[in-house]
Formats: sequence, C-alpha cells, structure tokens
Amino acid sequence: MKKEYVILAVLILALSAYLAFKKDNQSNYALPESIIIDSGKIDRIMISKGDKTIELSQKDDTWVLTDKEFSADMPSVNNLLDVIRDLKITDLISENKDFIRYELDDGNSIEVKAFKGSGALIEFKIGKIAPSFNHTFVMLANDTHIYQANKSFREFFDKSIDDLRDKKVLSFKEDSIKKLILEKDGTSKTLKTSESKDDKGKPLVSWKFEDGSSPDKETMNNLLSSLSFLKCEGFSDSFPKTDLEKEVPSCKITLENDTLIVLHFFDGKNEDKIMATSSMSPYSFFLESFKAKDILSYVDKLAGLERKEENKE
Repeated sequence: MKKEYVILAVLILALSAYLAFKKDNQSNYALPESIIIDSGKIDRIMISKGDKTIELSQKDDTWVLTDKEFSADMPSVNNLLDVIRDLKITDLISENKDFIRYELDDGNSIEVKAFKGSGALIEFKIGKIAPSFNHTFVMLANDTHIYQANKSFREFFDKSIDDLRDKKVLSFKEDSIKKLILEKDGTSKTLKTSESKDDKGKPLVSWKFEDGSSPDKETMNNLLSSLSFLKCEGFSDSFPKTDLEKEVPSCKITLENDTLIVLHFFDGKNEDKIMATSSMSPYSFFLESFKAKDILSYVDKLAGLERKEENKE
C-alpha cells in the first residue's frame, strides 16, 4: 500500500509538472497593449487600399473628405473613430508572415493611419474577418506578426469616397413649414398653413389651397415626410449644379419656413436615375428611382395632375 501511494504521488507530481510546462510554452508571448486614444486627439485619418487613398480631416465640429472638402457622413466617421480609438488586440495568430491567408497582403489589406496635426497616433493594417465574425485580423506598424483584434470592423473602412459622403440633401422639421409651392407640367399650386381651434380651444394647424379647399391629408403628410430628411443615392460629377439649374426643371418644389428651401427635378440626364438639385446642397445629385417617383406622385396628386392623366386615358 505504501508503494502504491508513493507511485501515485510521483505520477501526480509528474503530471502537474507536465501541465505547468505545457501552459508556459503556450503563453510564451506577450500581446501588444491595447491602444486607447483620447476622443479629442484624432483630427485626420488616412485609409489606403491598393493604389487608392482616402483622407478625412476634421473641420470645426464636423469632418470632410479629400481636398475638395466634401461633407462626410458622421455616423460612418464615428464608426471609424470608435475602432481607431480603442483597438484591442486579443490574440497572436501567426508569426510566419502568412499575409495572403489573412488578406493582409498589399493587394487586399486596408492601411489605416490616424493623426493629430502632423504627428501619427496609430498605424495598422486590416485583413479579413475571422471565421467567428467577432474578430478582425490586423497587423501593427513595424510588426510582421498577425494579430486578432476584437470586433468585426473591416466593412467600416472598406468604402469609397462616395460611400463616406454625407448624402443628406434636405433637412427640416415638418411642422416648421408654413408655405408650399408645387410647379410641374405648367401647373402651379400654392398651399399655406391655416390655424384654428377645436371645440376645447386647442390650436389646430391645417393646410389649405389658395381657394380655401383642403388637400388630401395623407398625401400632404407623405410629401412632407419624404422631403423632411431626404438623402440622395449619389452625387453627379458630369452635371454641375450651376449648369443643371440653367435648364428648366421638370418639377420644382418650394418650401418656406424661416428660410426658402427649393428642390428641382430634371428629366433626360440619366435614363436610370432622376437628377435633382437642392438649395441645401452645393452639388447636383441623383435619387433612387422609387424615392423620386413617390415624391413626384404626391406632387401630381396634390396639383391635380393625376386626374389630368386619367382623363387623357
């Protein structure tokens, strides 16, 4: 019995030593410390993929793109800043420079640099998303090791200039509009808000045509709702706004509150997309066809053009 106890104790000690030795071998590396940058420090970001580089820079309280200073989409910018400010390395994946496997080679990787003034705060490369979809493979500056970073974020950086531009072309509060002028196909209709009180003395606001008649309430609400926060599909380099507005628009919508807001539609510039300009954007743009058709259908209904088309048929 004593011999058996001795043999058992020796086995336990040997197994413990083996496990300790194996654990030490598995943890024989140190991960880079998490890089945390103060929220106000970053004022410029450079994103490069292949031979293309996009530069974003802070201007006053907003961000702009390229030397043309296109307004940047702030939710997209905030996604970039969140990743850069708190890049957390969770594991060492490879020391063998297996760049192609993890899409960290020159043709597939996305290089990110963040600056404060002329000084670089952080540089890293982004590879593919890990199979778990919860991590991203990265490489740090001056380090050929491949690491795994927390969260999936490649899609935030794998964008074109057009993807990162602010697509908002109209923005107003619906209840701020007091007057609306619709001009289309030679017809012009003006609507104004009218104030009254209900039986309990509470104020009521309604829309009226110049002759005192009331528009269809649902159509009126749909039109204002579709215009109040209007985003375009993309911007046009082929037709500058100043040149486009020299031509007669197919439809003109004028809204009045404390300022004058004007939206123009133009036909025949692109067979697949409807071109437009807005007084709230310095660029000509095109709208998704379904969005433009909805707006124009509301105009037709309010202006009585829908009935004219039915009578023609």
